[in-house]
Amino acid sequence: MKFASPDETEQLKLRIGKNDSVYDIIRLRMLDGTPLMLEYTIMPICVIPGINKRILKSSIYSHITKQLGLTIGPSVRRIRADKSDAYDQKYIDCASTDPVLEVDQVVYLDNGTPFEYSQMRHRYDKGDFTATNLEHRLMSPNSRTN
Repeated sequence: MKFASPDETEQLKLRIGKNDSVYDIIRLRMLDGTPLMLEYTIMPICVIPGINKRILKSSIYSHITKQLGLTIGPSVRRIRADKSDAYDQKYIDCASTDPVLEVDQVVYLDNGTPFEYSQMRHRYDKGDFTATNLEHRLMSPNSRTN
């Protein structure tokens, strides 16, 4: 973890200014000693103060809910396939020809404040995702979704 200034995308996603410091966190997620995912996370320090190495090794979300007393709300995720890069090949043991499943997400507090912008890069052969639609809404024929 390091402290950084947000780039333009991070400012937009987190609704912060260029002078607002952020945590820049990179974590390798493992299961039974097998690398599964690289996670790149940006969090504004002004929204989520007090993250340290001890919290990183346990649970950031527990820190947010228990120590800070905040309530985590919805998230917006974009899932797509991508080619593995040098970091994927080094840390999650992908071949140069292996695809990865990339998940970009913004997570919000229950008051609508974005507190996390992250990108997770998953090995293609170590899991899957299941999506459940909890609500069906009719859309007009002229509406579009992105």
